[in-house]
Amino acid sequence: MKDLNSYWDKLFDNIDSSWFTFFQVEKNETYFKSLIDFLEIETKHFIILPSLDSIFRVFQIPISQIKVIIIGQDPYPTKGHANGLCFSVNPGVFPLPKSLKNIYKELAIEYPDILRMNGDLSDWFKQGVFLINTLLTLREGSPLSHKNKGWEIFTDKVIQFIQKHTKNCVYLLWGKNAHLYEKTIDTKNNLIIKTSHPSPLGYTKSGFDFIPFKNSGQFCQTNQYLQNNNMTEIIW
Repeated sequence: MKDLNSYWDKLFDNIDSSWFTFFQVEKNETYFKSLIDFLEIETKHFIILPSLDSIFRVFQIPISQIKVIIIGQDPYPTKGHANGLCFSVNPGVFPLPKSLKNIYKELAIEYPDILRMNGDLSDWFKQGVFLINTLLTLREGSPLSHKNKGWEIFTDKVIQFIQKHTKNCVYLLWGKNAHLYEKTIDTKNNLIIKTSHPSPLGYTKSGFDFIPFKNSGQFCQTNQYLQNNNMTEIIW
């Protein structure tokens, strides 16, 4: 297979230097080259979300600053919504996506004094919340359209890499696609909170090994864990 061309090399322009080693390895893997080939074909026929310069936005954070990892499903399928951080939208997007509305419902229960004015979660990101989707791209209007194209392998490698360079992190696994990454996480040195997805279809669901997103108390639980491990709490 060919090397990445200059267009796709732009994906890596803004990643933090702490991720260089990771990407140098992955760029040479067969699955990753196949993924880029797939995306190249897709962009010729469809609008791909998020924009090229946002696909790897989450890797702008140094690994050493990561304290909380939220794993979502895939980007918002509505044009203008996906911005490279899972569940986040840019400040001018209204109404908010329904999943984000449910996230804010839970925050209002756990932290009544916090008032979120828009759907931009970049302030979480700057505090060390790593907001990654299982799939980092999709076709506009088509959820899960880039499933089984290589992103799942990539995300699994990301979580493994984080494991090697961090400890005492909180992993918030929202929905069944995120639950699959539990096996990758060191449960002795990290906290895992598994809930249903915050979307309207998943908000109240529960299973034998996960709790409903609704009334989960996970944001307070996250901060308590961070405090117990001498880490700064997240201002949600």
